[in-house]
Amino acid sequence: MVKIFLDLEKLKNPNSGLGQFCLHLSSAIASQIPTNDLGVYIPQEYAYLFPDLEVVLWKRYHKLFKIKLKTKIWHSLHQEAVYFPQDKKVKKILTIHDLNFLEIYKGQKRDRHLARLQELVNKALAITFISEYTKTVAEDNLVFKHGVVKKVIYNGVAINKLLKANKPTFINSVAPFLFTIGIVGEKKNFHTLVEMMRFLPALKLYISGNKNGAYATKIEQLVRKYKLEQQVFLTGEISEAEKIWMYKNCSAFVFPSTNEGFGLPVVEAMSFGKPLILSNKTSLPEIGGELASYFSSFNSEDMANEVFKAINLHTKSRAEQLVLRSGKFSWNNAAKQYVALYRKILEA
Repeated sequence: MVKIFLDLEKLKNPNSGLGQFCLHLSSAIASQIPTNDLGVYIPQEYAYLFPDLEVVLWKRYHKLFKIKLKTKIWHSLHQEAVYFPQDKKVKKILTIHDLNFLEIYKGQKRDRHLARLQELVNKALAITFISEYTKTVAEDNLVFKHGVVKKVIYNGVAINKLLKANKPTFINSVAPFLFTIGIVGEKKNFHTLVEMMRFLPALKLYISGNKNGAYATKIEQLVRKYKLEQQVFLTGEISEAEKIWMYKNCSAFVFPSTNEGFGLPVVEAMSFGKPLILSNKTSLPEIGGELASYFSSFNSEDMANEVFKAINLHTKSRAEQLVLRSGKFSWNNAAKQYVALYRKILEA
């Protein structure tokens, strides 16, 4: 009997944040556990990734019908589990990434999402969180039964620094620039950066990420309003090689997000030793630590002063410390902590 099963259902959307989490963490875990002890619950098109493991194929109808499998531990790598074993003998682990639905939804829809998550929490023997912030929000909104194991395990970063950097075609000058990246949505708070740029005329700003939506339109309108067309650019999505070039060559990485369960781009920029100027909200202070600078308000001029100060006070020593800190956030480190948790539960 396979001792541990990993729920990798979210690989059905492999480029999403949860898809990438499932991909990288499961690969790291598989490298640390004997193949005959590990199984995966996975969409058929990605089963080839684990040729030596026991595989159960994910199906949409599993939400209604039970799966026949034998295991000691079931680990759902996300809080939106469609299938969660009913067998009380199976020890269940649930990883919670965020409770963003609390901000997105209102009324009955919000209550339904919260009730569904509470149902999974009630069945779990152990709950892991990707940050202390996520743990705090969960504890404020969910009820945890007595004796449940609660543990924070940070995400890893899988940026491939061996990949040759590729200068994007939208870079057509040698002017120093600020960089940020993420889905261009309200919670990223990118519009505050546009307003800030009025006070940083010597710098350009590049905002990369999916820009299909009303919020991106709002940002483009701000750019035109302040006549910043030659200074602020929404690039759309960029390739991995282009992203590496942007990290390597930017003067600083700016990230004013107001709702982050973890903040993966922050660690990516950190791994290049770049000055970090972040929102002082949600999980970002615990990820950036004392080596990052923070926007204490979103007043445009104050933000500009913080960016100017962070760039001018940045030293080689500080850059080296940032690179060293980024090593804390590796998938191997995360996998080691999960494997230790599995062993603890199996031995109990």
